[in-house]
Amino acid sequence: MRVSTTQIFRNGIGAIQDNQQGLARTQLQLGTGKRILSPSDDPSGAVQALQFRSSVEKTEQYQRNGNIVEQRLRLSETILTSVGEGLQRVRELAVQGNNGSQTNETRRYIAGEIRQILDELVQLSNTRDANGEYIYAGLTSLTQPFSPGAGGEVFYNGDDGQRRLQISPVRQLAIGDSGQAVFMDIPTGNGTFVVRDDPGNTGGGVIDAGSVIDFNAWQADTYTISFSEVGGELFYEVSGGGLPPVSTPFVEGEAIRFAGIETRIQGTPADGDSFTLSPSENQDLFATYRQLAEALEAPVTDTPSRARLNNAVNRALVNLDQALGNILDTRASVGSRLKTVENQRNINEDVLLQLRTTLSEIEDLDYAEAISRFNLQQTALQAAQQSYVQVQRLSLFNFI
Repeated sequence: MRVSTTQIFRNGIGAIQDNQQGLARTQLQLGTGKRILSPSDDPSGAVQALQFRSSVEKTEQYQRNGNIVEQRLRLSETILTSVGEGLQRVRELAVQGNNGSQTNETRRYIAGEIRQILDELVQLSNTRDANGEYIYAGLTSLTQPFSPGAGGEVFYNGDDGQRRLQISPVRQLAIGDSGQAVFMDIPTGNGTFVVRDDPGNTGGGVIDAGSVIDFNAWQADTYTISFSEVGGELFYEVSGGGLPPVSTPFVEGEAIRFAGIETRIQGTPADGDSFTLSPSENQDLFATYRQLAEALEAPVTDTPSRARLNNAVNRALVNLDQALGNILDTRASVGSRLKTVENQRNINEDVLLQLRTTLSEIEDLDYAEAISRFNLQQTALQAAQQSYVQVQRLSLFNFI
């Protein structure tokens, strides 16, 4: 077989180029630290690496979501702590203002402090996060949730939704609570029923919050305790809920029981005075503050006005207790979610470590093997180059 000089040169150049190509690929592997530079290097491994890389990116996003949830919940916890402290202070002021040693002037000072705490509450309820979103607006996070009205009332402009973020493939977590649930939907009275004195009462009767002694016998209806004087003796009669009319002598501080509930009245009601007991309704915390301040601002000049103050403050105290319980329940929920985030982040970290380890085994380079291969390829390239130079000299023209 005849081998031409051109073919010899072509074979030599081809060997050099093959060695250069292999050396360049090894150099690129050493530079990137990756064994698979293109899918053709290892089709099966490339597919597996793509799947694991996608899982890593998703898990990292879950971690970022967890950070967002934690930041929002910690901000909410701080706000709720301040609200709770304000509630405790208002309760102290209510007890202080209900003391008989207070004058109309000192009660107005107390009411002024309550109104300042009310203004602070409005500011706290309109808190924004670092992104400028209102944390108590529900799903309408760009809308200011609470706005004062002309009459002193506070309106809620948000909704009752909760934004949720995915922190794992199977778990979503609420990043906050709606202002409706935190500040607005607070039951009045003892949570089952609320007591009220008639504004036209002329006696000194003061009714307590009452309690349920038999839930099976309780019927959610409006009941009225009416007082009448007969022959110089004071009697009361309970009406409503289908109860038969029974006139009973009144004894101050003695329990008045009916329909599975009981209440007590201190002081002496006047003939024609009455008190109502009706099922609890929701009332916002702002209204509770405002009503308490208004009650303390009203002048006390006689026994009936003193009784109205005492009844209003007693009603405000049980409403404050309901609000404080709601705030504490919300804080407990926030704390539970924070613990959930912490646990899930630890789980995600373990998952990330496993995924990255497996991904490294698939696509990362074995440096010891690559360096040995690099040295071998470099030697082979040098040998090919030297061989080509020697073969290039094999020409008859060199002997002419």
